[in-house]
Amino acid sequence: MASSTNSDFNPFAWMICPPKLEAEVYTYMYVCKYNGKIFNILLSPNPPLGYDTMNSIEIQYLQRLEEVDSCEGDDEEDVERMMDESDRVSAEVEIAVLKASQSLMQALAPETQDETQIKPLRSWMYPEIIDLQIVTKDGKLVAVKRDDAPTLDFHPPITDPHIIGISVPHHQVSEIQVLAELFPYVYKVLVNGQIMCAKVTRNAVHDSMSDEVKKLSQIQTTNFGAFVRVPQLQALIVSHTGIVGFLIDYIASLGYHLEDALRCAKATSGTLVKEGNGPPLPEITISKAQKEKWSGQIEETLRALHARNIIWGDAKMANILIDEVTDDAWVVDFGGGNTEGWIDPELHGSVAGDIQALERIKKELADD
Repeated sequence: MASSTNSDFNPFAWMICPPKLEAEVYTYMYVCKYNGKIFNILLSPNPPLGYDTMNSIEIQYLQRLEEVDSCEGDDEEDVERMMDESDRVSAEVEIAVLKASQSLMQALAPETQDETQIKPLRSWMYPEIIDLQIVTKDGKLVAVKRDDAPTLDFHPPITDPHIIGISVPHHQVSEIQVLAELFPYVYKVLVNGQIMCAKVTRNAVHDSMSDEVKKLSQIQTTNFGAFVRVPQLQALIVSHTGIVGFLIDYIASLGYHLEDALRCAKATSGTLVKEGNGPPLPEITISKAQKEKWSGQIEETLRALHARNIIWGDAKMANILIDEVTDDAWVVDFGGGNTEGWIDPELHGSVAGDIQALERIKKELADD
């Protein structure tokens, strides 16, 4: 989501829900987190009673969004031009939506002093949700609170019977304390005095999380040696709706992941500029011997996984963690995604695809 022009107002975008066309009504939903609360901001051509319907600004925005929503065509340059126009219009509308919502969001979610305190995972997954709608009043775009919007479930449960039948402990979201948010939907947590990593479902259940849990369970029950550095599946996370995530070993890593660590090591000035919502990365020195060690460990782990018919899937530098204590390379994220530039699409999900990514990883580590 585009940033507001006010540097003191920076809501964190969770998602932009796909546009909907129901009964010939085209709508947009912006979802963002601000001061611990979730705001669903609706852009619809049907305002509540008492607001402008003639010369409605939100209808004009929706018409523009609908016009640029389709980027069809045979000419590659035309499609690219249409996509650029779509991005430009979308960003322009997002800024207008946030600007219209700012004062109401700040009033409904005032800044608190306990944001750094440890809170249960439940409060992270199920924060207070406030529904707003963008409307035109006396020719001006404003946001109003809605109390009749349907409830959205951002963490629907996993229903795969294979996952439900896995024999590992279950922990309620209220029992898990969040120490830090590592990435969206991934947390450093405390469970019964033990630090772990929690990964939870997101707005739609995809096969990827089920696949990851299955692979982790298979790794857990297979006789791997200690040289195979893959976080172990420790437990499943349960909410009032069912299984909504899992717990694995927490790896205290050098930087966020190996890609960040290498980029930071190449920086010529102390600390890298802060990126996203995380803290700045410190200056890191990485030797040639370390790179060679990590390259060998990653290959060793991958060969062992393949020998047991387990595919890494989303193999890339960003899915490798370097243990800041032991200086060992750990392979993570078995969700089956495919990041452009690492595995050719036709090889995704195969041993050949993993090997292709491995060679590219080794090349990155070999480069000075």
